[in-house]
Amino acid sequence: MSALFFRTFLVVVITLLPALASAQVRVLARVNDDAITDFDLKQRVLFAIRTTGLQDSADLRQRMAAQILRQMIDERLQIQDAKRLGLKATDGEIQQRFGDIERAAGMSRGQFKQYIQSTGVSFDIAVQQIEAQIAWSKIIRRRVRPQVDVSESEIDDALNRARSNVGKTESRVAEIFVPIDRADMADEAKRSADRIIEQLRRGAAFGAVAQQFSQGATAAAGGELGWVLPGSLDPALDAAVERLQVRQHSEPIRSAAGWHILYVIDRRSFAAARPDDVRLNLTQMTLPLPVNASPDEVAKATAEAQKAMTGVRTCADLHARSRELKGATSGDLSDVRVGDLQANPQMFEQIPKLNPGGTAGPFRVAEGLQVVALCSKAGADGLPTRDAISQQLLLQKLEAAGRRYMRDLRRQATIDVKQQP
Repeated sequence: MSALFFRTFLVVVITLLPALASAQVRVLARVNDDAITDFDLKQRVLFAIRTTGLQDSADLRQRMAAQILRQMIDERLQIQDAKRLGLKATDGEIQQRFGDIERAAGMSRGQFKQYIQSTGVSFDIAVQQIEAQIAWSKIIRRRVRPQVDVSESEIDDALNRARSNVGKTESRVAEIFVPIDRADMADEAKRSADRIIEQLRRGAAFGAVAQQFSQGATAAAGGELGWVLPGSLDPALDAAVERLQVRQHSEPIRSAAGWHILYVIDRRSFAAARPDDVRLNLTQMTLPLPVNASPDEVAKATAEAQKAMTGVRTCADLHARSRELKGATSGDLSDVRVGDLQANPQMFEQIPKLNPGGTAGPFRVAEGLQVVALCSKAGADGLPTRDAISQQLLLQKLEAAGRRYMRDLRRQATIDVKQQP
């Protein structure tokens, strides 16, 4: 009797297993061969609510679900493409990113993981999002960056525009971007942007929302675009920045690429003298000296360094002098920000006062004694350097090219949304 009962029970369980599994976990979408389940989505929605500081409710979860599902689909595409290219986020890179998050939030090491787990969210959800961000940045470097270039004429034009804006107000701006890949997706993209606006009105921090929902290249940095001058953005976006007050966000703004939500973090007068922002090109010569050198050894090495500085009139002279001294090494340091010298008070005091060709030091450093020569300086008038302009233009081009690449990934993929959340 007991054996018959056991066999009957086993048949019933085996028969019901698929139905039980289906009842517990529903597949909402397939992205090529990867499935996204309702459990995955619920966890991700809860993660977004916890990290943006919104007041949790069933209604909020429902409104956020469709938007987050689309983001998860994009992340699966990014990880799949990275795998195809032989790229992936390493454990060290993932841990470093979490360390950055903790430092920005004033948390101690490991505290972010503890916080997420305490809210009922699997930490794997956070790892998956970070993994996709890192994978995407590697795809951009591998596939997109080689196709993007900034010409000298483009830098010249930008520098001329900067000169024409001297005395005007520049704004430090952040952005949340919702792309429109096809014309028939415009309304849905607008609904997504409206849902983001609703979250911001409920008190969510702009940077946290940007990290979770923006599909622009600056998402991982809280959407920050940096300091923006009038005329630097699309005309509609430019006009919106001008109208906004500091710490105020815009309504969704349409561009050819999609919907943008802008936020003004701060404002300042452009090209007002900011001594700490002056950029220096330097040559350094290092004379080896043990950390535990005696006072007599330090004095002898200092005299030798001071003698070596005699007659140096250019950075090339310092390189030549280094080759004459036993054990000495020299190298160039480009685009050094004056404010970054504050870690060494003596350098911060002496080097900014130099004229091109002048020398300062010797300074005691870990490797020994260091003599520094100033080759050139830029930005003393408050204008950005050519390198800074080049980097800004490059980031803008990479943003646009990255959007096109992501659009192509979506078009080439087999994406089957089986059930709306």
